[in-house]
Amino acid sequence: MSELTRRSFLKSGAAAGGAAMVGGLGLPAALAQEKFPSQPFTQYSAGSAGGGFDLVARSLAPEWERITGQPYKIIFTPGAGGVLTATKLLSAPPDGHTLAFIAYSSMNVSIHYTKPQGFGFGSFAHLGTSYMGPLALFTGKNSPYQTIDDLVKAGKTKKLTAGISGAREWYHIGGLIFNKRAGLNIDYIPYGGGGPSRKAAASGETDTVMTGLFDAAQDYGILRCLMIFAKKNPIPDVIKAPTMFDVWPDKAIEMMHPAGITTSAEVKKQHPDRYAYLVDTFRKSMAAPATVERLVKAGFQKESLINWSLQEIAEWEKEFIAELKTITL
Repeated sequence: MSELTRRSFLKSGAAAGGAAMVGGLGLPAALAQEKFPSQPFTQYSAGSAGGGFDLVARSLAPEWERITGQPYKIIFTPGAGGVLTATKLLSAPPDGHTLAFIAYSSMNVSIHYTKPQGFGFGSFAHLGTSYMGPLALFTGKNSPYQTIDDLVKAGKTKKLTAGISGAREWYHIGGLIFNKRAGLNIDYIPYGGGGPSRKAAASGETDTVMTGLFDAAQDYGILRCLMIFAKKNPIPDVIKAPTMFDVWPDKAIEMMHPAGITTSAEVKKQHPDRYAYLVDTFRKSMAAPATVERLVKAGFQKESLINWSLQEIAEWEKEFIAELKTITL
């Protein structure tokens, strides 16, 4: 296991403990409460079967089931930027047995721009991140734009295009943030998926593609990375590209795409002990060597297996939402 993965996953959240007594009867509080968990867990997935969310959930499920003694059932509800998944989660009883696997960035984008009824930014209580990576700007290997400076120079005399997986999604918004900070006017074209958008850039159909650095792994052979939107290149031995901080430190921004498991804020509010249990179980399940081994075999790069603390997630989310509010579609 890489040192990055070891540091990221072995941060274990503190679990609530102690021997609180009830009513002077000398009974542990846990015995006076309903047993938890008392039924199988249902996890709604904003991704499709066979995708990244599915692979992570299936990789951690054996350890989760071992710890909790309950089955872990996955139901796929892709579409609408995670809104369908969120609706399923937030419609369920807030007893801690219902979870959701979402991209936190995409969910915040959906909330800000589509304004779904029934929930908002404060509706979730995240358990942690499973994996993440920075956004990156790629062009085709045969593109005339060999560097980000080449692209910027061309953008002063012609209209540039970039493929994106979908309109009003994080890669689209990330592209608009890049436009604003770099003084460009790239036109972002949705292709209905990350794969097609990257193929468009590789073939020259678009000038570039805004996508995830790790998402593009299968296409590294046909793409050239021009810029990584992170403070540091996480895979310098694989991708030779500068970060935005290297090129324009005064304009730079880190654009991450964290994904993980969440529950409803009502669970945390009504059952803080259960929420603490869920957080602890999630971290232990993700940190288990068998889980990490399954993820690596499934194709995840170790550098992407980052588990932020709850405080790190909260700080990132606050800054992320503030940046979203500066972009108008």
